[in-house]
Amino acid sequence: MYSIFLVDDEELELEMMRDYIRWEEMGLYVAGTASNGREALEKIEVIEPDIVLTDVQMPIMNGIDLAKKIRERYDWIQLTFLTGHDEFNYVKAALNVGAVGYLLKPLDLSEIESVIEKVKQRCEEVRLKNRSMESTKANMLKELSYEKDIVRTIHLVDDYLKLTRQSEQGRYAMALFSIDPKEAEEERQSIEDCMSRLLTFLGHFFNDKKMETIMVSYNEGETGVFMDAAQQPGHYAWEDLSEAIRNALDFTVTAAVGGHEVQLSHIHDLYEQTKMILNERFYEGTGKIIHANAVRGQFYSEQVPPFEKKKWFDAINQLDFEQAAQQLHGHVARLATLRIKKKIICDWAIDLLDELLEQLHKPVLEGFKRAELYHSIYNALTLHEIENLILGTAGDAVSVLGERFMDKNSKMVHLVRTMIDQNYNQPITINSLSDQVYLSPNYLRSIFKEKTGMTIHDYLTKIRLDNAKAMLADGSLKIQDIAQRVGYESTSYFISLFLKSQGVTPNEYRKNI
Repeated sequence: MYSIFLVDDEELELEMMRDYIRWEEMGLYVAGTASNGREALEKIEVIEPDIVLTDVQMPIMNGIDLAKKIRERYDWIQLTFLTGHDEFNYVKAALNVGAVGYLLKPLDLSEIESVIEKVKQRCEEVRLKNRSMESTKANMLKELSYEKDIVRTIHLVDDYLKLTRQSEQGRYAMALFSIDPKEAEEERQSIEDCMSRLLTFLGHFFNDKKMETIMVSYNEGETGVFMDAAQQPGHYAWEDLSEAIRNALDFTVTAAVGGHEVQLSHIHDLYEQTKMILNERFYEGTGKIIHANAVRGQFYSEQVPPFEKKKWFDAINQLDFEQAAQQLHGHVARLATLRIKKKIICDWAIDLLDELLEQLHKPVLEGFKRAELYHSIYNALTLHEIENLILGTAGDAVSVLGERFMDKNSKMVHLVRTMIDQNYNQPITINSLSDQVYLSPNYLRSIFKEKTGMTIHDYLTKIRLDNAKAMLADGSLKIQDIAQRVGYESTSYFISLFLKSQGVTPNEYRKNI
């Protein structure tokens, strides 16, 4: 549907045209009205309609002068005139300023429909021409982005200037938008569909900002947006765009904003710089706007900081996945801070997983598709993805080890419970128990809590107090003696534990037996 703007100094006629002519049935909608040329020009600058239907004779600025100014600024707007004077000089003046047609007052509906059909045809021709022009400009900018040969670059620049009717090179800025494929895949959307929606969104955004842009498709899921350097958004405007994308689209988009303003002949350098900024996504994460200052003066190291692998492997072997995850996350954060090169990080991750898998028995190895895993690591978009791939493998290892040692752990916990049941009256510590079953204290705590639902200390306390309650039935035994017989040297500590557990003191309990 095309937009039409109506201009007439006769208020009643203007209202009649706006309210009683069935524009929607002709595929139009009224975008605005004005009562003279000057008012119309001010509104047209904001609205930029497809069609202007204006009276010829008006105060302040007549229709012919209005048309001349419109033609100077907006060559795509189609002009149609209204006149009550069936005289050749008015018709000639209208045609000389590029009018598609004219209508005589009083208006005739069939005549309006005939003229509007012709105007719409011209609108469609302009739209197709503009699309073709934009496509050609985009293709030439894409060639300039890749072209390294100076002579070829000069020819491309000359052709571009001729196409756009420019006498000299302007200065351009660029932003590179990239759809994050993992998020798109999770939403079961194709990259092509996502790109179509992104381009539509960006088109509306920049149009609302009154910015002329040229969009260039590069690799799958990537599009460059070129703009006049003088019009490029400021830092906060880019952040507003990033937030608007997050709110409007159900997939994430990362954008790199180039820091240079270049002439056409240096588009290749601008594109290469913007690609380098986009690569910072590996460290910064997805769904962000990354600016040139994020990489300016950045040093990328090849020296991986030390990682406490033995401590990490111990956590996995003890089925302490949370501890292993915390250790890995801390190390990955250091890798990002130091900007260790991606290939070095991938090699380190592969070596770590190789060592992990080698420490497991063959049945576990059969559960991992190494080739797929390693391919995913080398093709990861972000460092966070690599961290998740390592954690996923470590989690699988913990799960398999847990299943493998489940029966063994149950027997071990049963043994520890038996030792407590038989020796509750003796000094018992977690270290003394772990030494007897040849396990680390932390691992023993973990499997005991998993199998019994309580800590070793709570279980020991329960057994001691259960035996104390039985002894309280013997009135000949003093409270102090009972405390010592169940393993407590401090009578006051025994009483406080008993009160906390039973809600009454040992003496009160004895009275109620």
